[in-house]
Amino acid sequence: MKWILLFLLPTLAFAQPSKEQQFRFSLNTVIKNSTMPDVRPGMVVASPSRENPDYYYDWVRDTALTYRAMVDYYELTKNPQIKKMIFTWIDSETYRQNQPTFTGLGEPKYFIDGSGYTGGWGRPQNDGPALRAVAMIKFARLMLQENNQDYVLKKLYHGVIPADSPIKKDLEYTAHHWREPSFELWEEEMGLHFYTLLAQHTALQEGAKLAQELGDAGAADFYNEQARQIGQMLLSQFTDANIGIKATIRRVNGGLGYKTSNIDVAPLLALNHNAPYQKLFSLKSPHVVKYVNTLVSVNRQIYKVNHDYPNLGVAIGRYPEDKYDGYVTTKEGNPWFLSTLALGEFYCQVRNEAKNSKLNDLIEKQFARALFHSDRKGAMSEQINRYDGHMQGAYELTWSHNAFMTAMMRCGLVKRK
Repeated sequence: MKWILLFLLPTLAFAQPSKEQQFRFSLNTVIKNSTMPDVRPGMVVASPSRENPDYYYDWVRDTALTYRAMVDYYELTKNPQIKKMIFTWIDSETYRQNQPTFTGLGEPKYFIDGSGYTGGWGRPQNDGPALRAVAMIKFARLMLQENNQDYVLKKLYHGVIPADSPIKKDLEYTAHHWREPSFELWEEEMGLHFYTLLAQHTALQEGAKLAQELGDAGAADFYNEQARQIGQMLLSQFTDANIGIKATIRRVNGGLGYKTSNIDVAPLLALNHNAPYQKLFSLKSPHVVKYVNTLVSVNRQIYKVNHDYPNLGVAIGRYPEDKYDGYVTTKEGNPWFLSTLALGEFYCQVRNEAKNSKLNDLIEKQFARALFHSDRKGAMSEQINRYDGHMQGAYELTWSHNAFMTAMMRCGLVKRK
């Protein structure tokens, strides 16, 4: 088998795009997945794949992260077409928030016409409204900087109860539901989750600042108090001497019986997705360092592709016991592009905070790992086969391309215009 792989795997890396070429391809792919002709304007398909697996839906989380990246890109470039897309997205989310669903704003998944998914699913997922609020709050601040307060007050934040504006609705939902168990970002376990709670903390913290600035002082006090309580819970109940940070506590009905380690890439994603706002967890704190070292060590060990190509960065999966291979939930999980890129993005955060250029080599290796497993045209699926390194799962996953864009911007590799 080894001699076969020697001939097979180098074709993966033939004429791979540069980071700059990949960024352009990823940006274009995200735009394409955000402007499908049969999809309601402003909605984003998770992947063009319609079968095996069918990802031709819009997930609130994925779309919020997509447009957080678009807002970041607009901040750098002031591209008018991106700004127009953001306006369309905000109108779409306002429409979505008013659709009847099983779990209100906690509904995670929508049909491409904007109506809530009606099949069985892991619901609610309460990170979505928080992530959406953070993306919109950042855009609101950019609009205020451009002296467009009328747009902010009309389209984004209006301090009335019952809430009738998208940011206010998400903040009210988050402030009143953060104590309740929900499903995590992998849609598998119900409980209280580090990823969800840190997103909620950031939304309420940043929402309080915006509310105060726009004259909604009572709401600002309420949001700040909820954020304070969430912070206390995160610091007191999610840190762990053995693994650094636990992904989930208080599992409902025992959670997944086979998921025993509580080692998960979700906290790493949380630390990235809530930058630069969250200050609860210093990236140099013992718990964060322990967590990241444990995550890297375990992933380096369990995936064959990491042993075969040790000079590349570490391919990272969701969690060690994962059984979702991109098609079914009864086999072996794999590294994911978004997880692998998240480690590089985290290293950039640490480098920027500590002004430590020694991390540059690790950062480049994480980019190299992702590019090695993509194809020569820049396509990125959901997963990387743990044995042979080829792509599998949903093709052209929006989140994979979004992760590449976000890592590039966080690492200062996209020029401000």
